[in-house]
Amino acid sequence: MTKPLEGITILDATTFLSGPYATLLLAGMGARVIKVEQPKSGDPSRISPPFAGKNGAAAKPLDKEDLSFGMLKRGRNKESITLNLKHEKGKEIFRELAKRVDVVVENFRPGTMDKLGVGYDVLKVLNPGLIYCSLSGFGLSGSYRDLPAFDIVVQAMSGLMSINGMPDSAPVKTGVIMGDLAGGMFSALGILGALRYRDLTGKGQLVETSMLDALLALILDEAPDFWASEGHSVRMGNRLLRLTPFNSYPTLDGYIVIASGNDQHWERLLKAMEREDLMGDSRFNNQPQRTANADGVDAIISAWSSTMTTQDAVNILIQYEVPSGPVRDVIDVLKDQELIKRGTLVDIQHPTAGTIKGFKAWGYPIKFSEAEAGFDQLAPFLGANNKEVYRDLLGLTDAEIEELRANKVI
Repeated sequence: MTKPLEGITILDATTFLSGPYATLLLAGMGARVIKVEQPKSGDPSRISPPFAGKNGAAAKPLDKEDLSFGMLKRGRNKESITLNLKHEKGKEIFRELAKRVDVVVENFRPGTMDKLGVGYDVLKVLNPGLIYCSLSGFGLSGSYRDLPAFDIVVQAMSGLMSINGMPDSAPVKTGVIMGDLAGGMFSALGILGALRYRDLTGKGQLVETSMLDALLALILDEAPDFWASEGHSVRMGNRLLRLTPFNSYPTLDGYIVIASGNDQHWERLLKAMEREDLMGDSRFNNQPQRTANADGVDAIISAWSSTMTTQDAVNILIQYEVPSGPVRDVIDVLKDQELIKRGTLVDIQHPTAGTIKGFKAWGYPIKFSEAEAGFDQLAPFLGANNKEVYRDLLGLTDAEIEELRANKVI
């Protein structure tokens, strides 16, 4: 089967996580992604632990060919070239490459690419059909634009940390790097929209996304402003203010979660707990009443769940079709054979060492009925594709490529 983005070429000038995540999503759908990296050092994620290679995985490199887990995952289905964008010849080469691709993606601080002479205003003249995606922490406009953006800073400024954690705890960041990941996902979505628009009109354009905008698009699907105005704490741990029960509950050997979206779920839960005596209790008749008495609801459920193992509790709840599940740690999840069979989890693969035993990466999360998607190319070593990209796209000879290397352009 054909991949949806076959024939699309992307010049990827991104680093760390947000931009590489966006281009990884597009690479999985078949786009040719040419990752532009600084000579010698490469993407900073190349030196971020842990590492893996022929000697297995470790917190520091054990061999010169070891690659970081970040690169082994984010570099899949990508080609790597080295190019010094501070060198005049390097800037010239970048402009020449931009003439021949469909998309340029960068996640530098706003204005950086313009100062280098390879920003959108320059490139759109050279390639009117070019789609140029700028992903930054806070956007291209406004007084925040020049602030340095790391995920925890964006999580703090978005309000996400204020709603995450237990009610009596300090603000807490999420366990995953949500600002980068959300920014990457919205960037990929924006690029797809721009490609479709070009199909319709022939016109390229600037696609602008920011980590802050992306996080707020996720946070404000709920209504923390309303609940705060009503005097409720918006930091509710595992609870959800508009639904009860909606929480985690202790068992003899761990925790389960239970979610009730309607009165029918509540009735099923009462039957599962053999607490039909509570049917018709005025404290719990409907969702608003249960939410007003959330402490009482949670106490009833905890008294029941704490008398049995996690698996026994889940089995009973499933039997009564109550939305529920075990709270699993990551190691348990990565051993889940159902997820492995489905392709949700795949082995981490090194370009020369092969499978890194005992560790997993995520498989492509979108499946098409009439198209193929997924990762079938391993992450590259730094500059592994210099010769084929510079020769095939720009027509340079081997001697010219060697001269560029000698002059520290690549």
